[in-house]
Amino acid sequence: MYAIEEGHQRINDRIVKTFARSVTGHHTELAVEAGTNGYKGTPCRKAGSRTYMNFACLEGDFHFDPIIDDDGEIFGFEIACCGDAALDAFMKALDFAREVINDQRCDVND
Repeated sequence: MYAIEEGHQRINDRIVKTFARSVTGHHTELAVEAGTNGYKGTPCRKAGSRTYMNFACLEGDFHFDPIIDDDGEIFGFEIACCGDAALDAFMKALDFAREVINDQRCDVND
C-alpha cells in the first residue's frame, strides 16, 4: 500500500482539494498530485470547475518539456520516459490522477 497525502491548490481564486502520492519502481520515483472541485454546470471559465494535475520526477529517466507555439506561448507539454520501470510508474501515476479527478468530478463543494 502507498501513502496518499491531501493538499490544496489555488486556481483562479478557487481552492481545489488535491491528493498526492509517490509511485516508485526500480531506480524510479514519480510524484503525482491531482484534484478538481467538480462540475459546476457551466462551461465558462469564471464560474466553471477547476482541475489540477502535477507530475514530478524524483528519480529516474523522465523528460518534461513545454510545447511552444510560433508566438512563444506555451500551449501544452510533453513527457518522455525511458525504461520499463519508468513506463510502469508513468502508467500508475496517470491511473491515480484519473481516479482522483473521477472521484471528485461530482463534488458540490467549492
